[in-house]
Amino acid sequence: MRENQNATGTGGDTRVDRADALKLGAAAGVVAVAALAAGPSVAARAAVRPVRTPAAVPAAEVPLPGVLDIYINEGYAKMVDDSLVYHRGFGDAPTTLKAAKPALRMKPKVFTADGRIVDSRTYPLDAEVPADGTPTPLAQDPANVGQFLIRRDYWASHFPERTLIAELGATVRLRVFNTLAGTHRLTIARAGADGTELTTGDIPPGGYGMLEFEAPPPGTYIYHDSTNAPVQRTLGLFGCLLVADPEEPWHVAKDQACFERQWLWMAHAVDPEWAAIEAAGGTVDQKANPAVPRYFLLNDRSGYEALAHSPNKAINQASHEESLISGYPRQVDVRLFGEDLVAGTIRAGQMVRLVNPGIVFHQIHFHGNHLWTVRRNNVEWPRTRGYVDADGHVVLQQWEDVVELEPMDAKDCMIPMKRPPDATDMVWAARGTDWLYPMHCHAEPSQTAAGGMYPGGLVAHWNLKSMAWGV
Repeated sequence: MRENQNATGTGGDTRVDRADALKLGAAAGVVAVAALAAGPSVAARAAVRPVRTPAAVPAAEVPLPGVLDIYINEGYAKMVDDSLVYHRGFGDAPTTLKAAKPALRMKPKVFTADGRIVDSRTYPLDAEVPADGTPTPLAQDPANVGQFLIRRDYWASHFPERTLIAELGATVRLRVFNTLAGTHRLTIARAGADGTELTTGDIPPGGYGMLEFEAPPPGTYIYHDSTNAPVQRTLGLFGCLLVADPEEPWHVAKDQACFERQWLWMAHAVDPEWAAIEAAGGTVDQKANPAVPRYFLLNDRSGYEALAHSPNKAINQASHEESLISGYPRQVDVRLFGEDLVAGTIRAGQMVRLVNPGIVFHQIHFHGNHLWTVRRNNVEWPRTRGYVDADGHVVLQQWEDVVELEPMDAKDCMIPMKRPPDATDMVWAARGTDWLYPMHCHAEPSQTAAGGMYPGGLVAHWNLKSMAWGV
C-alpha cells in the first residue's frame, strides 16, 4: 500500500516503492485478517481507515485472504447513442478518470458457505449452464399438447455485472477503497438486523473501509453509495447482493416458491446534467437541479443493445444470457409451484427478480403472460388474507399485468412461461417458430433513450420456445 502525504499536504512525497509496498501490504494483510478473526461474534463490523491520497496511476492493493477488494472509481461510460456520460462505480480494480475502459462495474462473485470467493457469472456453481440462457426441457408433456416437462433443480442461472451472490451461512468481507476526491461509502439496504442497513461508514479520499457481516436471509439486496442520495447511485454507485440457500438454491427462500431458473433485472436511469455537475467538481443540489433522466437501462443496456440487436456480438450474448427471458412452455401449478407428477420435474415458471436502484417509478409490463408477484423487499406476500399497506398497495400474492417498482424496491415475480390465454387451439398446435413478446415500462419516459423513438430505453423481450425441441 502507498502511504499518505503528510497532514499539511506540502511536504515531499512519502510514497514507498513497489517492493516496500508489497512488504507493507503483506504485513497489513496479517493484521487485518487477525482483526477480522478476533473479538466477539457480531452480525456486522465496519471500520474506516485512511490509506492514501488518490494517485495518477493507482495500483491494486495487496489482496487479503477471504476479503473482496472493491474500488470506488470514476470514468466515462458510453450510452446507447454513443454519447459519453460521466459515471462512478464499484469496480474490481482501480482506474483513472481518463481510462479507456474504466472499472465501473464488478464482475459477479460468489461468497460460498465454506469460505471461498468464486468468480462466476452463473449459480449454483455446480449446476448445468443453459446455452444462450435457455434451459432445455426433460421431455414433451404427454398430457398437454405443445408443452414440456421442465427439469427440477437442474439449471444454473446467469447474472449480470454488479452482482454479488452470498450463500446462507457465508461471511461476507469487503474492503472498499475510495479513489475519488470526495467522501463516499458502501451501504447495503435492509441487510442488517430488523431490516436496517449495513455500511462501511464514510470513506475519505484515498482511504478505505472494511465491512464484515454474516449473509442475511435469502433475498435480493441493493448495495449503493448513500451519500447525497440518490445522486451517487444515479451516477452508477449501485449493485445487487443476492443471498441464496445452498440447500435450496432453486427456491426464493426455504419452503417458498421454486423455479426453473432465475433472472436478475436492475433498472437504472442516467441524468447527464447531474453527471456534468459532479464531473466538474460540484455537488448536485436536488432542489435547484431536479432530476431529468435521459437514458434508461436494464442491466446496463438500453434499446437495441438490451434487445440483442447490437452489432457487438458479446453484448448480444450477454443480453440473451442475463436479461432476455427464454424457455419452453409448460403447465404451471400456481398453487404450489411444486413438483409435477413425473419425478424430477416441476410445474413452475422462471423467477424474475426486479430491482430498482434508480430514481424513476417503473411499471414493468409483460405481454403474453402476466406475472405472479411472490415477495417485495424479501418479505413474502401472503396467499390469503391480504391487506392494503400505508401507500395504498394491495399486499397479496396475485397475477399482475403491470408490476410497480419504486426506487430502491426489489420484487420477486414468477413468469409462468405458459401458453398465452388468447392462443386458440388451432394456432397453438400449428406453431413452428418461437413466439417473442415484448416487455416495456408503462412509465413512458423510460421508453426513450436520449429522446429517441419508442421503444428505445428500458425494454426487453421474452421468448416462448417452439415445439421444435426433440422433434
